[in-house]
Amino acid sequence: MEKFATSITNVLWDLRGTNSLRHLRYDGESIFPVTGNGMNQNPYKEHAFVDVGVFQLVFSDTRAAWYFVSDDLKFVTPINISEMVEFKAEAGTVIKPVKNFPQDIQNIVWVGRNQKAELKLRWNGKELEVGAKQDAWIVQKVDAVVANRRVLEAGGENNVLFWLAVSEDGSEATWLKIDNIFGGHARANPGKASQTAATTGLSPQLNDLANHAEDLMNGGDQMRAATLLRELERKSADNKEALKKLEVRFKALK
Repeated sequence: MEKFATSITNVLWDLRGTNSLRHLRYDGESIFPVTGNGMNQNPYKEHAFVDVGVFQLVFSDTRAAWYFVSDDLKFVTPINISEMVEFKAEAGTVIKPVKNFPQDIQNIVWVGRNQKAELKLRWNGKELEVGAKQDAWIVQKVDAVVANRRVLEAGGENNVLFWLAVSEDGSEATWLKIDNIFGGHARANPGKASQTAATTGLSPQLNDLANHAEDLMNGGDQMRAATLLRELERKSADNKEALKKLEVRFKALK
């Protein structure tokens, strides 16, 4: 964790598709929102390095964000979360570092609890099994895709989105309820795509995210590009014209 924190010290992140927080920097002690010309503003009061490659900002009792940094330190994927449940590998599980994902977590049972029930999760190699126990165990199988490094993404009812983020050492996992997925890149790795909102039919924020997704796709980062494409489609579900244009633009990801 300390090595990761050192590696991102003084990297200026340009965030894409976000509302108000557009630039971010960690100076070795605190994380700062940064102005467009690179000046640090007042630091955030609460941050944490939750795993190798992942840090968290807490904005309030109900609002937080996780930031998933690529191994090469070129890209960051921020997510806004509204709920989280922590899981540990079931007692007796042989723990090993996660090098091949999701193969290395196949059939590991993760045990946790929310305010309502005891919970268990398991990736069976094809689906994510989600179990909840109140009077008896009820298990659902849901489709899941790899969304980021050591992350599975699954959808729920009413267009709700969840990520299961697994720790690098394979001992823990966190179930995250997601409000928004954004993008970002190091200032030293600027974006290139420049389609306008008028052309794409997207809102300015989603258009910015789509341009970033195009850069990822063109750079060969299919995983992160596909994750952002799903988010664009989710947020544009009522915009049929924009959806058609996204399908054409990102046909290489289908």
